[in-house]
Amino acid sequence: MKKITELNDLTQRQIAAQCIIGRLSSDDYYENLDYRENIKSLVKSGIGGFCIFKGTANDTKKMIDELQSLAEFPLIFCADFEHGLPMRLRDGTAFPHAMAFGNADDYEMTFQCARAISEEAKTIGINWNLAPVCDINSNPENPIINIRSFGENSEKVEKHSSAYIKGTQSVNVMSCAKHFPGHGDTLVDSHLFLPSLNKSREELYSVELIPFINAINEGVSSIMIGHLSIPSLDNIGLPASLSPKIITDLLKKELKYNGLIITDALDMNSITSNYTNTQAIDMLFNAGADIALLPPDIDEAINKLEELITNDFNLLQQVKISVNKILEAKKWCGLFENKYQQINLNELAEKNGKLALKAAIKSVSVIGESMLIPIKEKLTIGGFAFIQDDDIQPGVLFFKMLAQALENDCDFGFINEEISEDDLNSFKEGIEKSDIILLAFFYKAKAYKGTVNLTEKIRQIAGEISKNKKTIIVLFGNPYLKDVIQGDTYLLTYSDSLPSIAASIVTLSGRQLFVE
Repeated sequence: MKKITELNDLTQRQIAAQCIIGRLSSDDYYENLDYRENIKSLVKSGIGGFCIFKGTANDTKKMIDELQSLAEFPLIFCADFEHGLPMRLRDGTAFPHAMAFGNADDYEMTFQCARAISEEAKTIGINWNLAPVCDINSNPENPIINIRSFGENSEKVEKHSSAYIKGTQSVNVMSCAKHFPGHGDTLVDSHLFLPSLNKSREELYSVELIPFINAINEGVSSIMIGHLSIPSLDNIGLPASLSPKIITDLLKKELKYNGLIITDALDMNSITSNYTNTQAIDMLFNAGADIALLPPDIDEAINKLEELITNDFNLLQQVKISVNKILEAKKWCGLFENKYQQINLNELAEKNGKLALKAAIKSVSVIGESMLIPIKEKLTIGGFAFIQDDDIQPGVLFFKMLAQALENDCDFGFINEEISEDDLNSFKEGIEKSDIILLAFFYKAKAYKGTVNLTEKIRQIAGEISKNKKTIIVLFGNPYLKDVIQGDTYLLTYSDSLPSIAASIVTLSGRQLFVE
């Protein structure tokens, strides 16, 4: 099929469709015929591309290749691969989270890992990584940023996000600085409600905006606008993603950014609870955005934008500029060359796995009584994994690897909010003769959870278990929990990914691991 490459080749409906990115899952694509036919229909309508969720890497590549072959003009596929393909897919190489890189403070390592993530994404047809997070996690209570941020100060976030952008774009994969103008100092998850950032314009320029300004200077491919209210920038209370004062006046005019501007996902409650799908489409494009990400109803979104540009000549001219930017981005990614990636993901796995582990080992911190780590032989261990929800797999993996690395007698258990009094008493009896208590916490920022903190019940249980015992606290995620859990030694990995779990085992066991 002939590939359309220029704006003049597009109909008005296709112009509108190019500005929409829909949600796509290979699991649903291959399991649901109606879903698959609907996706194909969107491709034929000229949709700009899709954001990938769920599935395997091989199924995703197969699906992408099939859809590209059906497309009259190339599709762009994006995904949230902040710390590797496993953030959204079931395979690929897992890397540590951003805060782990910030703690390692090795910019070359950040560059190399970002490049590796992008190489893997590119092999399966994804040419746009919606990363890095440029938010400064200056609020420890932040329920959605946390370890997704490189750190708590603007300098660290600025330098590591810069390295990440360079690594990503070095292999012609687009990067995305998010969530403009800064989601770090908020108390609300925008998946649930609309957060508000109550800072003056001067404060924003001195902290939040610094990594974004630097990203613009580095030539970042795209910027994602967050769903948060900033009264000092827009006193009407509009989300940044729908605000002309923030998108056009601040980002485009003041900061002189002329790259792609994409909204955060429009199916998040901070938008859907306050605006209809068509209202959001109307507002975001009139505010100056180029791309609408994940509108709840894609066909309705395309229809609405087509209607808007049909009836508003000035908006049509603006959207044409957006589509030109989209087409140029697709050309930069090599999507008009009709070349499918020939590299097999497995060919990258060994090299990237070593790189990820090396980064994870470098990022580990040990705080407190140094004599407890590495764990001495012949000491008995009572170990417990505190899990945020029903996903016990990271805890199972941690204890399995620890048992393999140590000769010590270890008893392990799992604890969450649902634990019964009988089970808790049984655990206490089982550790009466333990020399050391090891408490591993798998708590991190998750969409729709609303918090990264421990409940009073969990804090109390942790205190009861560790009472009068030497205790090692391992934090696979939220590092700020060290301030609310009593322990003698704290091991912080800033991540719960596979290499970070392996790095914790190296540290706890004292085993030397040589990674080329």
